[in-house]
Amino acid sequence: MDLLLGLIAVNVVVSLLGFRAFRRGGDRGAEAFLFIPARVARGENGLGMLAAHFAHGGVVHLAFNMLALYSFGAGVLDTLGPARFLLIYALAGLGSDLVVFALRKDDPTYRCLGASGSVFGIMAAAVVLDPSTSVMLLIVPVPIPGPVFLLGYGVISLVLIAQKRRDGISHEGHLGGALLGVAVTVLLAPRGLEPLVQWFVRHL
Repeated sequence: MDLLLGLIAVNVVVSLLGFRAFRRGGDRGAEAFLFIPARVARGENGLGMLAAHFAHGGVVHLAFNMLALYSFGAGVLDTLGPARFLLIYALAGLGSDLVVFALRKDDPTYRCLGASGSVFGIMAAAVVLDPSTSVMLLIVPVPIPGPVFLLGYGVISLVLIAQKRRDGISHEGHLGGALLGVAVTVLLAPRGLEPLVQWFVRHL
């Protein structure tokens, strides 16, 4: 639990620094907290790409991500331990970056930030480890079975990405984080993909 609280603290501190930079205005200061794929492709924005994993666009964005991290992370941490938890968190963030970079590196206007890629990776890990995990959204205030949510969100993300939708949400980053979260957890979990497969067999 100390690890979770430590990660949340890092996100809060970096986000507060980012809020101050955004309020001051000016591209150079703000870019230190934003992932800009087009600039990374030119060998720039390295610091922003890293800091963007912990910075957030506002208090609500930060609060939702940290609540999700705390809610889903506890079970993953208890089951796999701190080292494997951190590995999933980090690789999900990397997967998020890779998908965003591959799809958006030629778009000079694209910017993103937030821990959502890593958080989606941890959420996916929680579902792989325990498919009875449910997800509840503000727009759908009823529990959604975790496997249904992951599958549904994956399909919706692919459609929105194909449409090149710009709605202020990095569907590319969320999808990349979730995919890496599933893949790494399957490799690390004691029973691999078996619980998730059994869930779908029982419910389909």
